[in-house]
Amino acid sequence: MTKSEFIAEVAAKSGLSKKDTEGVIQASLDTLTELLKKRESISFVGFGSFSTIEKAARDVRIPSSRETVHVPAKSAVKFKPGKALKEAVE
Repeated sequence: MTKSEFIAEVAAKSGLSKKDTEGVIQASLDTLTELLKKRESISFVGFGSFSTIEKAARDVRIPSSRETVHVPAKSAVKFKPGKALKEAVE
């Protein structure tokens, strides 16, 4: 599903115009991104929670060449699904 298809689905369910729905979705994604940049976690009860984790620097071996490469430390986004989402998907 593409972003435009997702917007059309949400617009149909909410009764809002596609333009208004796109604005709400984009504002939500922008806010989520800003909060994660600040290393804050966001929870949606029943859906799940987003947070950031720090991954340590490490050395990895490339199997095909057996060469060892250093991977620097980095931050990553973590999503933990909520109970209601897990049950709906099962």
